[in-house]
Amino acid sequence: MTTVNMIGSQMGSALGNPKFLYNTAYFSFMIFGAFHLTKLSVALLTSSLLGRFGKPQLVRETSKIYTNNYALIPWMWTKKFVQKNVIKRSESELLKGVILDKKLED
Repeated sequence: MTTVNMIGSQMGSALGNPKFLYNTAYFSFMIFGAFHLTKLSVALLTSSLLGRFGKPQLVRETSKIYTNNYALIPWMWTKKFVQKNVIKRSESELLKGVILDKKLED
């Protein structure tokens, strides 16, 4: 038997074997899924890091209360109310950390 005929007969027996075809399809699907899952995960991680560190602090800070711990929400509402209505802050404290032009600052 020639080498070409041996390769052809081996390919024929491999393609005729249902277990081989099943394993080939299974591993191809797993590699395809792992590639796209990794690609999506890197894209989500990149966008979240850019959203967190790519914005100045004044843009990031809002008055919105955000937490994953729902038990802390009443505490956060109370703290926000006390800071807004009970504790009076001076103008210098309100503008602390804000960079203004000298004319506006005066």
